[in-house]
Amino acid sequence: MGVSRWDVAGLAALAGLAATLFWQWRSAGDPDVRMVYKQVAGHSLQVHIFHARGRLDARSQPPAALLLFHGGGWAHGHPSQFYPQCRDLRKEGITCISVEYRIGSRHGSTPADAVDDAQDALRWVRGQAGALHIDANRVAAGGGSAGGHLAAALGVGLRQPRTPKTAGNSTARDGDGLDARPAALVLLNPMLDLSPGQPDHALVAPNWHALSPMHHVAPGVPPTLVLNGTDDQDVPVRTVQAFCEQLQGSGTPCELQLFQGARHGFFNPQEDEGRHYQPALDSMRNFLRQQGLL
Repeated sequence: MGVSRWDVAGLAALAGLAATLFWQWRSAGDPDVRMVYKQVAGHSLQVHIFHARGRLDARSQPPAALLLFHGGGWAHGHPSQFYPQCRDLRKEGITCISVEYRIGSRHGSTPADAVDDAQDALRWVRGQAGALHIDANRVAAGGGSAGGHLAAALGVGLRQPRTPKTAGNSTARDGDGLDARPAALVLLNPMLDLSPGQPDHALVAPNWHALSPMHHVAPGVPPTLVLNGTDDQDVPVRTVQAFCEQLQGSGTPCELQLFQGARHGFFNPQEDEGRHYQPALDSMRNFLRQQGLL
C-alpha cells in the first residue's frame, strides 16, 4: 500500500517537531553564552554564563552574579559541574557564572596558576558588568573542593606573584583592583588548610603557606557560608570549623552547615542518589538572599 503525500508531509512535520523539541531539551541545560575572559600560555579560558531570569522586572538595579569554581584537585574537572546549580539559581534572579581555569591535566599548570585565573575571572566579570547586565558591586564567589579553595583565596585576598606566563595577559595589570574581594563566599567542602599533615598538603608543597586560605584570614573577608559533610575524609569537619571560627574572630559573619553522613562532593546531584543536592541548594539560596544578592 502506498503512502500519500499528506502522510509524507505529516511525517516530515512530526520529524521536524521532534528535532526541535530534542534541540530545546538538549540546549536547555547549556549556558546562555560562553565568553573568553583570559588568554594565557596559548590557552583561552572561558566563563560559562547563565543569565538571570525570574523576577527581574520589579528590580530597579541589575542582578547580582555568582562565580562558581569547579573541583578536581586543581588537576581535573570542568565548569559543567555547576551547571545544575546555575540552572536553578538563575531562576531566582541571579546571573550564575561557572568559571574555567587552568588545571594540571590539561594545561600543565599549578594551583598557584589556578588562583591567578580566579583573580582574573573576578576582575574580568566586574569589568564587563555593563555588557553582562549585572551589578559590579554584587559579585559573589563560590566553589567546591579545590574550587572552594579558589573562592576562599579571593575572599581572604590571597596574592600570587605574577609569573612570566601570566604577566603578559591583557587582564593582568597591577593596580586595577587585584585586592577587590567578592561580595560573599559560598564554600562547598572547600580546601582551606593546606599545612603539613592535612589531606591535600602534598598537592601544594612546598608552596603551601602562600596558597592556604586558613593562614591568611584577616579583617575584610566577606560574609561566608560553608557547607560540609560530616563524613568528608578530604576536608575534615575540624578544618571548616576552625576556618569559620577564625573568620568570626576577625569580624566576618560565617555560617557553617554540616550534612550528616555526607561525604566529599555531597552537593553534586549524582552523589549519594542526589539526596543532598536540594538541601545544599536551598542553603545557598537562603544565604544569597540574606546577603541581598537575590
